[in-house]
Amino acid sequence: MTQRGYVVGDLHLGAGPGDPLEDFDADDLFVQFCERIKGPDTTLFLNGDIVDFAQIAPFEVPKRANLLWTEAASLTKLETALAAHAAFFTHGLAPLVASGARVRFLIGNHDLDMAWTGVQARMRQVLGDADRVDFVIGGVDYHGVHIEHGHHFTPENCPRDPAHFLLLAKDGTPHLERVWGTDFMLRFYNQLEQQYPFADCVKPMLKVVWHGLKKGWIGADTIIRMLVFLKRRGLPWNALGGVLAEPHELSAAGVAAAFDDAEWKAALLGRARTDAGFARDLKTALDELDEDERRLATDPTKIATDPPAVAPGATLGLFRDGREVRAARTHFAAGATHVVFGHTHEVVDGAENGRLFNYGTWIPSLDLKRPEVKDRVDREGLTLEILGDKSLYATEQRVVRIEVGAHDLATVELRAPDRP
Repeated sequence: MTQRGYVVGDLHLGAGPGDPLEDFDADDLFVQFCERIKGPDTTLFLNGDIVDFAQIAPFEVPKRANLLWTEAASLTKLETALAAHAAFFTHGLAPLVASGARVRFLIGNHDLDMAWTGVQARMRQVLGDADRVDFVIGGVDYHGVHIEHGHHFTPENCPRDPAHFLLLAKDGTPHLERVWGTDFMLRFYNQLEQQYPFADCVKPMLKVVWHGLKKGWIGADTIIRMLVFLKRRGLPWNALGGVLAEPHELSAAGVAAAFDDAEWKAALLGRARTDAGFARDLKTALDELDEDERRLATDPTKIATDPPAVAPGATLGLFRDGREVRAARTHFAAGATHVVFGHTHEVVDGAENGRLFNYGTWIPSLDLKRPEVKDRVDREGLTLEILGDKSLYATEQRVVRIEVGAHDLATVELRAPDRP
């Protein structure tokens, strides 16, 4: 019997049609894909960010910025997604499992909630076979092919301990850890996307923040949260075109001094000059941080740096710096024949001498590097009108197929989900 693996992820299922935060509308295509691949020789790897828990109510989080929500909240969110995408689960995944196929959920940064035992039990109940459905934190090896979501090498989206991200509140109640990317989503993008659907599907996200700062639709709170994150986590040296210098005060000038990048300094100082409330809001945002965060934001110590070993490439998240390639090379050195990542939303078809793959995403995305988009942004700046122009968004739905042949050798290729 020939074994076959299929890898897909970054589907970001939400609360369904009519919800402005919903990005996924390919349920029927997914059902057809599952029908096409079903059978006992198949393993389907759902490689993270399958359900976008951060874009499904309830959104309430504790005051402490490192805590997300409880298992009860995650279960409520899951039930919403199950109802909104019933065909996906009951006509797609459940029949696939019933055919003898195995389904493996690899947990991503938007579905850390899959780590809860209650969420896993509910998903197994829906799919109908506990023995052929499992959940993985981290990566897996499939006949020499290393598969993982990829948020582990993007510190803005990775828990401090990638394997353990259930934290206790002061009352002893377990909560998920709130990574910075999710905090940014809750504080900024969810509100923006209420008016401009798909606004969170823009890459690179850091460019969105910079343009929003210049144009006035990014607030001081977002800038302070970004500063705290950078101070806490540290970044490769070229992630912002430089490293953080030593802020002496948390004024507009002090925040600007934290960026060793002329464009960022100019944007911050220019905003403070033209927006009388911006400097005041910086102080308010600082006061709203908890004590540890406030101390970190004003600490003069420079962030740790980690100069990259290769030239910059493209990743989604806040920054673009070639971390995907560096992480893949680490796995090649450890013996992997191929590497499959998700997370970046960018299709990679056999990079690194045919050994590195990424299926991208099944949801529409706006790539600021596309010539027609870049030309417009260069002329106008990144405006809310551009974010709301659906004609600029593109969808490229792909899966990674792994066929295991003689001597346990794997053949890996990128293909459309409707391809035989």
